[in-house]
Amino acid sequence: MATAARSDGSGTADFGAGRSSWWNWPLQQWPWPAVAPQQLSQPINSGWSLVSVTHNNSSAPDIERDVLQQHSYGRQIGRLMDAVSALAEKLPPKEKSDKRIADFQTLAREVERIKQSARQPRVERLQKELDALRREDPNAYRQLKAKLP
Repeated sequence: MATAARSDGSGTADFGAGRSSWWNWPLQQWPWPAVAPQQLSQPINSGWSLVSVTHNNSSAPDIERDVLQQHSYGRQIGRLMDAVSALAEKLPPKEKSDKRIADFQTLAREVERIKQSARQPRVERLQKELDALRREDPNAYRQLKAKLP
């Protein structure tokens, strides 16, 4: 039992007294069954995606899933942006001033800026990995180096 002299000289305080009641007071009031899920399930998707393709949101979910296995939405959108950018470059000056075209070109520039800013950290990570491979497995490093152009 932990005790200490009181500063007013009236005796000692027992810090252990009531410990079993005060330390768990919020737990006694917490409605545990009300907040716990009634059913626990976690689907495991090896190619995890934030998008669930079903008959509710696609007329051909099997085809869409097959396409996504080959080409992510990001890759698809990127190719469309490249194509629209090429078409927008060929527009006459008057039509280039259309707000929709200007907004699209702003978006394309922002996407390119984001891609450029992501390149340097990626190069730095690759350099660190190559340095570690060279130190830890010189033979594998030489094999990899021989395969590079």
